[in-house]
Parts: sequence; structure tokens; C-alpha cells
Amino acid sequence: MIVSAHQSAYNPWLGYMHKILVSDVFVVMDDVQFEKNSFINRNKILQNKNEIMLSIPIHTKDYKSKTIKDMQISSGMWKTKHLKSIEQSYKKSPCFEEVFCQLENIYLQESDLLIDYTNAFLDFLVSYLQIQTKIIYASSLNIRSKKLDYVIELTQKVGGDCFVFGSLARAYANEDKLKENGIIPYFQEYKHPLYQQMSTPFHPYMGILDLLFNENAADIKDIILKDNITKKELPCQKKS
Repeated sequence: MIVSAHQSAYNPWLGYMHKILVSDVFVVMDDVQFEKNSFINRNKILQNKNEIMLSIPIHTKDYKSKTIKDMQISSGMWKTKHLKSIEQSYKKSPCFEEVFCQLENIYLQESDLLIDYTNAFLDFLVSYLQIQTKIIYASSLNIRSKKLDYVIELTQKVGGDCFVFGSLARAYANEDKLKENGIIPYFQEYKHPLYQQMSTPFHPYMGILDLLFNENAADIKDIILKDNITKKELPCQKKS
């Protein structure tokens, strides 16, 4: 069974979604420390050919002692601002009506917790794109280990024998230790695809909203996978 994992994310980039698509199980790491200036609570959209950052404001006092699932939002005005920015940016895009009416439901929630919005965003993506990957939240697994042992315990608890890492994990993921624990690693090297965009030149590394508004839902999974490895092609599918 192929497993991947990542911190919670608001409007995640396409490489995040690629991890989900090539996995049988994707674990949302909501039980790890929140990182300031990361993409947990923010990402970019494209407005009038300019990249702008949408950030959910967070109370960061003592954040190093808190997990992502404990992080609280510091202002309620962000929802109106984000929706207005999204509408202004994409109201002329091909798929605006279809996407925006569903997206609004995420912002109708009344919660002070970041996780309620990142979880809702992921639920929307899984439903809208008809993704079959099972989503599990790490906070439900009661993981006690840290660093690489965290990955090992997580993978074992969900019954996995293959784990998809990001490319930067090569610096710390000891392949021998993983294999000793029955886990075959794969290190993702994501190649960003081109797609229809209301801007020239093309702007890569936007949050997935940019793709959703510009391309039909039926084509999006193929676009994310274009020129990248698929689940069937993963080397860890071929066990020695």
C-alpha cells in the first residue's frame, strides 16, 4: 500500500495534489508543529497577471509549543477579503461559476480553528476532482515518534509498505532504516505542468485554485499528472 503525508494546507500547490493522486492513503499531518511563513495557511492566486498571496491570519504566540490542529485564527475579516480577491481574480475564467459556488461553502463556516478551513478545502478538492485516495488525519493515529521514526510509525499504522517523500527528504530519510522497517521510499521530483491560464507568460507554482478556475474538472487530474510519475509507475510498486 502506497502512503504519503503532508502538513495541512490552504489552497495547496499542484505537487501536494500529485502526492495524493499517486497514493492509496494520504495522511494529513495535523499533529505536527505549525511553521510560520510556510504554506500551511497561505498560498498564491493570480490577479491581473500579478501573483498575490492569500493568507489566513493566525495567532502565533507560543506557536512552537502548538500543533497545527491547535492553531487559532486571529481575525474574522479574512474570509470576506479572500472571497472578494478570488472573485475579482477569476470572475472571467472559464470555470468560475462552477467552482466559486462550491468554494463559498468553505467560508460559510464559523470557526476559530485553522484546521477547520484547511480540512474543508481538502474535502472540497477530493469531492470536486473525484479522488479515490483515502484521507486520514494524523491526530487520529496517536503517533508518538519524531522525525523519520514519525514517518515509519505513521506508515505502519495505516498498513503501508511504500512511502512517497518530497524531494527534500533525501537529506534525512535513511533508506536502509526505512527498508529495515518494511518501507520502500520514493522521492517525488514534481515537474510543474502548463495549463490554460489568464496570463502570459505562464506563472507556475500557484495554489490549485488557479488551475480549478481555468480548466475543466474532468481534465485536472491528468494535468496534475502530466509528465510526472503515476501510481502504476512508482518504483516501490515493484518489490524485490
